[in-house]
Amino acid sequence: MATMIAPTDDDALLASFYHRHWLDMGLPHDDARPDWQAEALAFIAQARADRAFAGFVALHAGQPIGSACCHIVERAYPAFRRADALILGYVWGVYVHPAHRGGGIGARLVRACLDHLVAQGCGRALLHAGDRSRPLYRRLGFQPTNELARSLP
Repeated sequence: MATMIAPTDDDALLASFYHRHWLDMGLPHDDARPDWQAEALAFIAQARADRAFAGFVALHAGQPIGSACCHIVERAYPAFRRADALILGYVWGVYVHPAHRGGGIGARLVRACLDHLVAQGCGRALLHAGDRSRPLYRRLGFQPTNELARSLP
């Protein structure tokens, strides 16, 4: 049976798969915020309202087996170079149930997000990748950047 990628407005499903995504990456269950679901739903609602949010779900035999989200992100600094003036999109929460991995579903979900972002006028897409998913994103054309991060006290 074929797997279908479709847009969704089922925010609870997207939040649930986002939660699974983090646990699957090794986050201890106790490290999750007690209000993670309310936080995710509020974030999605706000992103739908003012950041061209879109969520996509992979369905296999009518059952959801994966999802991905994307939205436009605000610029972190004033544009100086022409390339900086591009509208930026962000892809996040890419999750495929372990039994369905390795068949291209994650790539199809990310492409759906990229198509949505292009339709919004984005000229660049960003994401953060774990070790397991980095090869997928590289195959889809994502390149490492010079971004550095640091925790603050």
